[in-house]
Amino acid sequence: MTQAKQLHSEMGISQDVKLKYPVRLPTGEVLEKVSVRRPKVGDIRAAAHLGSDAEQELFIFARLTGLVPEDLDMLDFADYKEIQRVFRLMQEQE
Repeated sequence: MTQAKQLHSEMGISQDVKLKYPVRLPTGEVLEKVSVRRPKVGDIRAAAHLGSDAEQELFIFARLTGLVPEDLDMLDFADYKEIQRVFRLMQEQE
């Protein structure tokens, strides 16, 4: 973990989600956890032009995790739901 990611984690700016079902990315890397950072207004605004709610959410999650939407497409739905849960909790925190 980089120093920046460690600091974000300690400050509550990001949270790691351990995947129940790791995936192999096209790069060959095995993704075992996903770091989700707190959303910013710019993240939400950037997705506003997209059509469906599902496309907007996928776009926002890509920005918050540093992954591309195609990587998120490979996640097991149980792991995706956990990322959704973490996202909702971060929105509720002040």
